[in-house]
Amino acid sequence: MSNLSQYIKLEGDKTIWTIVFSLLTISVLVVYSVEGLSATTSHVRNIFIGLVSMYMVHKLKFKYFSKLSVVAVLMSVILLIVVLLIGIEINGAKRWIFLAGLSFQPSDLAKISILVLMCRQISKYRDYLHDWKGFIWYLFGPLVLICLLIYPSNFSTSALVFLNGFFLMIFAKIHYKFLLSIVGVGLCIVGITYLGGKYIPSFQKSFTRSVTWVSRIDAFLSTNSENHLKDENRQQNEAKIAIKNGGLFGEGPGKGVQQHFVYAGESDFVYVLTIEQYGIIFGGLLPMFLYLLFFYRSIVISRRTSSVFGSLTIASLSFAFILQAAVNMAVNVGLIPVTGQTLPLISKGGTSIIFTCIAIGIILSISKNTEDRDYEKA
Repeated sequence: MSNLSQYIKLEGDKTIWTIVFSLLTISVLVVYSVEGLSATTSHVRNIFIGLVSMYMVHKLKFKYFSKLSVVAVLMSVILLIVVLLIGIEINGAKRWIFLAGLSFQPSDLAKISILVLMCRQISKYRDYLHDWKGFIWYLFGPLVLICLLIYPSNFSTSALVFLNGFFLMIFAKIHYKFLLSIVGVGLCIVGITYLGGKYIPSFQKSFTRSVTWVSRIDAFLSTNSENHLKDENRQQNEAKIAIKNGGLFGEGPGKGVQQHFVYAGESDFVYVLTIEQYGIIFGGLLPMFLYLLFFYRSIVISRRTSSVFGSLTIASLSFAFILQAAVNMAVNVGLIPVTGQTLPLISKGGTSIIFTCIAIGIILSISKNTEDRDYEKA
């Protein structure tokens, strides 16, 4: 073991490493109790791949991620087009292709790479971002392209990527006139999506998932008691029962009953099953605390990072991480409509865990080189 420790040295922020291992431990315990040994074995395999990827990425100097982001975004565009054309359809959505025995969602790569690319563009071309041409060409155009390619099959992920890009621009202090235009574009897209999915048959035919998106929103907003029996609301009703069963201290590991009634309890609704088994304190508040601590540590590192590229990359990736966690928790407790977003590092997943680990590896790489200004002079 001592010989092994000579070769495996965990660098970067130790608090973030501790948070990652804590969240992954919770993940293994919950997935095992929900799905059993066979499913947990494949889950542990994905976690192992993710940790190896994180370790390898965090060993790199973060300046290399700048050029790699250009390649990654180009790959994302190609793969997203492939998914639209010949992707595997699951539950009515074309989001997956299969690579090396893994179900691969190109959107997982896209939502990380586009943020790193935008950080590169802001730090490298910030003198060109004061007019509309430069803003659209270097920043807004790539973001919109990725969002539009994700949009047909996964509106919630497209919306989150758009929000992540928007808040990155706030972090980077982009001029308010551009920010206001982004808000306007976002509101228009949401409005068109809702009205088209509800009233326009041609839109429904072109974007078949829009009917599902609208039904989820309508079911969430409806006060009709009969709507609570429909599939769109049944999930959240079952989730509330799980929270009630859990109470403060939980039913105990593996003793929850709602795992038999909550669909996607190992992924989309893993949070409520964690609460049912471990209680609101350890299953609900502890993960929430770990996510907030992760974001706090990331912002501390971001503020002391000399490089503009490095600082913005940490801020944007950590915000994307915490936003996805917040959306999943909000869905689980019934604050917003069902979205299909997983809980980072806790939900069972293939490439979602792997790419989350890669994103954290980038953060860790920057955390060990906060004084590195080779990429650009900030």
